[in-house]
Order: sequence, then structure tokens, then C-alpha cells
Amino acid sequence: MHAIIFVGGTLQAGKAVEKAIASADLILAADSGATIALAYGCTPAIIVGDFDSLTLSDDELARMGSQIIRAEVEKNETDTELAVQVALEHGAERITILGGIGGERFDHTMANMLLLAGFEEIPMQIVDGPATCWLLRGPGSTVIEGQPGDLLSLLPLTGEAVRVRTTDLYYPLYGETLYFGKPRGVSNVLTSEHAHVSLENGLLLVIHTSSDEITEERENRARDD
Repeated sequence: MHAIIFVGGTLQAGKAVEKAIASADLILAADSGATIALAYGCTPAIIVGDFDSLTLSDDELARMGSQIIRAEVEKNETDTELAVQVALEHGAERITILGGIGGERFDHTMANMLLLAGFEEIPMQIVDGPATCWLLRGPGSTVIEGQPGDLLSLLPLTGEAVRVRTTDLYYPLYGETLYFGKPRGVSNVLTSEHAHVSLENGLLLVIHTSSDEITEERENRARDD
């Protein structure tokens, strides 16, 4: 079962966002993510959080028919983490977090990115606009599906990402080690519709960005100016 979680902040439109929504079996929202979900035409089945930022009234929430799970304001978990836990309790087999890497709170961005490392038992990704990111654990491999010219960044989350190998990238890796704090893996480029990344040990954050969508957004901004 695929669960999607709308989180607070901002959510840029994009093909990956549309694909995630279309394939969702369960829709959740973390606090003010409910407002974003409604803006995208989605009514959350479950809304989780301390409701310190959600502007919808209790009457509006009741009319939506969403299950409300209230958390204490003073708590150890973020609203997004609580929403992930609820999704797991409802049988989620993979989770897509929509948004969460933009907006006013950079600390929330970092918390959501690091949350990918907190749940080893389930595939989880973050999607926002042209970007999709997920965590590759060693030993392991992943396939990137996109278009030639798309950007791919590979960033170690902790320590070293050992013996990283890639195919169909402009800057290939043949078993090198990528080091935490050294952003050598930023802005690689796909040379075909499918690329492959593997590593023997470590945690590697994989960020795939659609170059076509970036170009389209820039052209739209230029027209608006």
C-alpha cells in the first residue's frame, strides 16, 4: 500500500507530485499539510499533529470527514514523523512525503531529510516540484528513471559512502568513496533514461531533479517578469 503525506510549508507542482497523488492508496496530512492537500484536490483520510499551524476550523474538519489524531504541542516527534508512524500502523508498504523541503523553516527541511534515515523497514521518499529524494543504504543499489540531462546528486549522510558505482551518468564512479562533508557528488547528469547507483557500505542521499521542469519554471518566471 502506498501512503502519501502532505506536510506543511510549501509544495511545488510537478510530474512526480502528480504521479504520487495518482498512485496513493492512503492520503494523510501533517498539521497544516491538510490545507496543501485540499489545494491539490485531495481530502486527507487522516490528519495528524498538534494543530498549532492548521487554520481550518473544527467545523471544516468535521465536514471533510477526516480522522483527526491530535498530539501534544510539547512532544519529541515532529508532526511529519507522527504521520509516518500512523501510515505504518495502517499498513503502508511505501511512503511518499509531499513537500517539506521548502518554506520558511530550514530546520524543518533538515528534519524531514534526516527522517528518511529513521525508518529502515519501509521505502520512503520526499517529492517536491522537480525533485525526488530517497536514501540508499549499503550494501544496496537503486535505479533512477528520468531523461538525459536530468540532475542527480549523491550525498553521504553520515561518515563515508563506500565503493559507490554508477552507470549512465556523465561523471561516472567506479567504486570510489564519497565522504561526509565533501559535496563531490552534487549535480551529476543522466546520459540515458535509466541510471544505476550502488554502494557497499554507508548511507547515500539520492536527489533526482527533472531538468525539463527547472527550465519550464525559469521560462514561466521570465514571462511573468
